[in-house]
Amino acid sequence: MDKKLVKTLVKYLIAFAVGGAMTLGVLFSQGYFHQTELLQKYKNLCDAFTIPGVILMLVTALLAVSNGGIFDGLSYSLGRLFRMLIPFMNKSDETYAEYKERKHGGGKLRGYSFLFFTGLAFFAAAIVFLVLFYKVYRSEERRVGK
Repeated sequence: MDKKLVKTLVKYLIAFAVGGAMTLGVLFSQGYFHQTELLQKYKNLCDAFTIPGVILMLVTALLAVSNGGIFDGLSYSLGRLFRMLIPFMNKSDETYAEYKERKHGGGKLRGYSFLFFTGLAFFAAAIVFLVLFYKVYRSEERRVGK
């Protein structure tokens, strides 16, 4: 197979494995495997798929914002602060422009869109379980007569 295709598949598999581990962690923390009521199971599954989906999509947004350089000023000032307060640290007088050139000289981070699409897949599964939850909820509501 093509090396680029293999690399892409590995990235997606790792992202799905991390999302799956988060999903299982949420399911275990909510006691999903001891639930007997279908309504509660759908609610737990919706929660379990929403959390990794949102986290993966927000990590993608954080990486995109970081690529724009929004954190450069903060990291420059904190680095200067630590170099001033800690003795025997490198006391270079690097300007902010030199710092930005050093940080972004190698280019911006690329190839992280797989995180967004993996998160979107988890979020889509959560929406499916949300729809199933409300179907069961509405039928239970009619059965009870509310």
